[in-house]
Amino acid sequence: MTSPKTLAARAVSPVHGRLAIFGMAVAVAISIDLHLRLSSQVSPIWQTLSEYVYGYLSPGSTAAPLFGAMCLALGFGSLALLGGIAKAHRSGYESVLVLLGVWCTGLFVLALVPVDPEGQARSLAGQIHNYAALAAFLALPAAAWVLTRPGRARCPWEPRRTTIRRLSVASFAAVVVVLGGFVWTMLTGPSHQEVTLGLFERLLFAVDLTLLATMVRPLLSHR
Repeated sequence: MTSPKTLAARAVSPVHGRLAIFGMAVAVAISIDLHLRLSSQVSPIWQTLSEYVYGYLSPGSTAAPLFGAMCLALGFGSLALLGGIAKAHRSGYESVLVLLGVWCTGLFVLALVPVDPEGQARSLAGQIHNYAALAAFLALPAAAWVLTRPGRARCPWEPRRTTIRRLSVASFAAVVVVLGGFVWTMLTGPSHQEVTLGLFERLLFAVDLTLLATMVRPLLSHR
């Protein structure tokens, strides 16, 4: 019979955990760099993170590759988290892996497909970007919520269940505000934008990073 200690140890996957933390750290570093270097071009209050692709780091050099690198770093870090959870070999985690897969795929799409420039007509690529972002930012808190579903005996994430669930609720709430702001802007036009989309999206980004870090923690626990 498998002991509780052995069951808990199955969540430990230092390689996956370190790769996840590394990817997240790179994404945060790039995000800070974009905010500092493009502070005069992109408003962190009114403009979304995706609009950094249209900023210029120097004449003739856009920030699009740097924004793409940020999304890819976070995507690969999240993929490492997915691998670590899969390695835990716990029944009932299949839906968690699917939802995390949607989150990772969404990040990869955001890295490759740019958002529409502000004020221009909606394009197919821009719509793909928007839907990928929506799917990703809904899938992550959903994955975290399912991961900490009650009734799982000796779940390695159980000690952090309350924290993870609170962060999931905060993430969902931020998504609702951002989505509502987008809908309002589409209906009334950019000149009537009353919801600070950029600020709330950055809040969402910070909440999701904290959520990911909390989910990674059991992968790094000592045996």
